Amino acid sequence: MTTLNEKYALLSSLIACEAQLSALTEYSLESCDCYTLVQEKLDGVCDLITHTDNQRIWQHFAHCPEVDRQIKKIRETSIKSLCALEKHQSRCAVDHPYQFTHYLNALNDSARKETQSVNIHRDSRVLFIGSGAFPLSAMTIATLTDATVKGIDIDKDAVAQSRRLNTAHLRISFESTDLITCLELFRPTHIVIASLVEHKWEVLSVLRPYLTATQQVLVRYGNGLKSAFNYPFNPDISLGWRAQPVDCGSMLYDVMLMEKNNAI
Repeated sequence: MTTLNEKYALLSSLIACEAQLSALTEYSLESCDCYTLVQEKLDGVCDLITHTDNQRIWQHFAHCPEVDRQIKKIRETSIKSLCALEKHQSRCAVDHPYQFTHYLNALNDSARKETQSVNIHRDSRVLFIGSGAFPLSAMTIATLTDATVKGIDIDKDAVAQSRRLNTAHLRISFESTDLITCLELFRPTHIVIASLVEHKWEVLSVLRPYLTATQQVLVRYGNGLKSAFNYPFNPDISLGWRAQPVDCGSMLYDVMLMEKNNAI
C-alpha cells in the first residue's frame, strides 16, 4: 500500500535534486570542474525517475497538484542543466574522446532500437529536430545506418558547437534554419522530434501540410514521472494522424510513431 510518507519522501527527493542541480549548474558557470557534478546529478535524476518504487508512488499521487508542480519545476531545471552540459561536452569532444554517462548510454541504446523499429537504412534521409549541441542520437543514427542525417536546432550556439565535432566520416550536417525551408530542400523520409522540444503539437501542425503518406515522424516524449526529464506529449488530442507506440527500450523516455492520415 502506498502511504503519505512515501509521497513526501518522493517530493523531498525531487525538491532536493532540483535544488542541487540548479546550484551546480550555476557553479559550473564559474568553474568547468562542476560539470562533472552536474553530470552525476543528472544521472541521479535518471535513476530517480526510473526506480520502480518511485514509479508506483507517482501513479498513486499523479493528480496531486503539489507533485505535479514539483515535476514541472525539476523538468525545467533538468533541461536547462542538460543543455549547458551538452555544450560543455561538445566543446570537450572536439579534442577528447566522448565520456559516456548513464544518460548518454541510455540515449545511445534507445537510438539504436529506434532505427531498427522504423527501418532507417542507407537510403533514408533523417531530419532530427532539436538536435542540440552534443547530437549523440543524430550521430548514432548516421553511424549505424549510413543514412543522410540533418540536425536542426533553434539554438544557434548549439548548432555552432555541433558543427565543430568530428563528423567528417558521417553523412550528417547541422543547421539553424526555417523548418519549412528545410523540409522542402532536404526532403526527409523520417523525422525525429527530440524529447526536449517543448511544443511538439505545434511542430506537427507545421509539418503536416508538407508530409506525404510515406513519411514517418518519431516523437520522443516523457509522460508521468518521465516528464521530470522530458516534455510530455498526448498523441490523442488531434485528428489527422495515426499514432503507434514504438518500443525503443528506454526507461527514460517513450517514442510515438506519427503518420499523416489523409482520410481526415
